[in-house]
Amino acid sequence: MIISKFTQPRIWRLAAASLLVSLGLTAQDQPASVYFEQVEVNVVNLEVFVTDANGHRVAGLTRDDFEIYQDGEQVEITNFFAIDREDRILPTTQAETLPDETAPTPEPRLLPAEHRLNLLIYFDNFNLTPGNRTRLLDQVGDFIEDRITQGDNVMLVGSFRTPQVVVPLTRDRQAIADGLQKLKKASTYRQVDQAQLRQSMKSIELAFTEGNPRAAHGWVRTYVQSASADLRVSSRAITDMVRSLAGLPGRKAILYVSEGLPQRPGEELYQYMVDLFGQDGIEQARRSGGYFLDPSIEANAEDQTALFNVIAREANANQVTFYTLDATGGKVSSGISAELRTDATLAGGLTTLAAMRVMNLQQPLIDMAEATGGASVLNTFNFDEALVRIADDFDSFYSLGYMPSSGGDGKFHKIEVRVKHPALKVRHRTGYLDKPTEERVADRTIASLVFGLEKNPLEIAVDFGEAERIKKSKYHLPVMVRIPIRSVTLVPGDRHEEGRLEIYLAVRDEDGISELHRQSYPVQIPKELVSQAQDKDIGYSVTLEVRPGEPTVAVGVWDSISGLESFVHMPVRVAQEN
Repeated sequence: MIISKFTQPRIWRLAAASLLVSLGLTAQDQPASVYFEQVEVNVVNLEVFVTDANGHRVAGLTRDDFEIYQDGEQVEITNFFAIDREDRILPTTQAETLPDETAPTPEPRLLPAEHRLNLLIYFDNFNLTPGNRTRLLDQVGDFIEDRITQGDNVMLVGSFRTPQVVVPLTRDRQAIADGLQKLKKASTYRQVDQAQLRQSMKSIELAFTEGNPRAAHGWVRTYVQSASADLRVSSRAITDMVRSLAGLPGRKAILYVSEGLPQRPGEELYQYMVDLFGQDGIEQARRSGGYFLDPSIEANAEDQTALFNVIAREANANQVTFYTLDATGGKVSSGISAELRTDATLAGGLTTLAAMRVMNLQQPLIDMAEATGGASVLNTFNFDEALVRIADDFDSFYSLGYMPSSGGDGKFHKIEVRVKHPALKVRHRTGYLDKPTEERVADRTIASLVFGLEKNPLEIAVDFGEAERIKKSKYHLPVMVRIPIRSVTLVPGDRHEEGRLEIYLAVRDEDGISELHRQSYPVQIPKELVSQAQDKDIGYSVTLEVRPGEPTVAVGVWDSISGLESFVHMPVRVAQEN
């Protein structure tokens, strides 16, 4: 689904038409007058985890124990908040031993709104096998139960090429339980990738027996191209999900569950080729044919670290922390079959190749977690214990805040937190993107669409026209956004009172979310007619290209003078014509 056509902003031509035309309202040209700028107070909040030399968490520190540096310059800590699990709720064991069995379980002592956790558990089905996913799903229930008990919101997402919300943010235990069962039935793909890897290795071995390095190289390249394309799809899905969290208030964390993502797709196949043909054989083939580079050079050229850097930067920009979990547990085979050659021509045999593949798949999990201040869970079948360690992060942390001087400059800034005790260690996100206010409003529009959030102090309304079929399974849907003039802040100009709006629009259907459309919408009203316009609306019309079904349209309007924002979302039925 795409937004294919946007009309020019124009006056709504219904009840308010005659008056608005006579008033001379315009949205075609930017007014020449200069408005004062609305300043949004922007505080950068950091979750900081402190441990001693043995990895034990350290409590009891104060604001004076920390220093924050942005781009190497020390900044003042304006906000400080310390939380420990014991501050929040009686442990479950205490609740169970209350003398009066009829006494209610104590309610969580909820954190302030800005510190409450929104936890998205992301099952990357495209990079999971059924057995490993089922084993983890069987163990994750207690962890989620504890998060709900602690007052956190939990969301379940399953992704197969595109992310799909299985259960929206909730503390409803039954909804979560039903969602976990639904996830067990979803399709997975990693087993297909493993089969393709094994087949590629067999084909490379056959090329070796035939003395044909050109054919072997062709099989390597075929697998690499396929795996690289799959990786781009997976990384885009993760990035889209991170972006959707941008406008969500409170603390945000993603528990990303997969069997890893290849940092260098096909690296183990390049190594297998070197092991079989030997460097001398490859060099001789290269001199005689001149058709491919050294396999080690090609493997390094396939490095996809940039994709994961984008994910980490988006997460830091939107204050999302990654916790990554490798669902393969303690196994190291990762699809490397024992059916293949193990003779002396292999430098270390298949065990070396398997270890290389595991490292290749796990490094992005480590990098995404470390860059955002989170943690990775690798090489364990004891997921219960690992999830308890993750829960410790959610329940015991320091929140440090400061006001940057950059003021929405759109740049990425590095952050370093130091603790004034040499023996202690700190962990935190490595930086953040200082977004302009316009981008923050855009983020909140998407959050409205994804999470069903609404806020409407401007009292905007959305009307839909009749959808018109333009081709098979594609329709034009007219949309009108109405904004009451009484809600718009106007400032005096020479002959007019002037306002300035920014309008945002996005659509979600079963295949995902469209690109966000943004339109500046200046307003001018002759001074002598302002009072007459107070009970009328101005409007913005747009045409969307949609498919049949029930897409949801989200609209955000920002009054850049007053700073007021409105976000609404509405489903619309687009019937399939026969």
